Amino acid sequence: MTLSEERRLMALAAAAGVAQNAIALPYVAQNGPRSAADFFVGKIWSTVPGRFAMVDLILVVVGFHLWARAEAGRLGIRGWWWVSVLMTFTVGIGTAIPFFLGIRARTIRSTT
Repeated sequence: MTLSEERRLMALAAAAGVAQNAIALPYVAQNGPRSAADFFVGKIWSTVPGRFAMVDLILVVVGFHLWARAEAGRLGIRGWWWVSVLMTFTVGIGTAIPFFLGIRARTIRSTT
């Protein structure tokens, strides 16, 4: 991986974090802190497309973090894996994946 690939991944993580929070924060501000649960256990489960999307998302989260944990152990960046897990449940997997991949790219670039 090159420095430019690392930077693109980190830029994508930053853009995803901004986009996700631009949706979530106004919703929670308007509907109160308890409404944050709507993103995981709200009405999305009441429709077939919503259930499909949530099951798909859960599978992506589990699959990615299983791979990322092993990769973090292999590269010696387990602490960064925990940051990506935290990001998954506070911002979103769309931020966590490019963030972890950016850290991974930086680690690979600095060791080669």
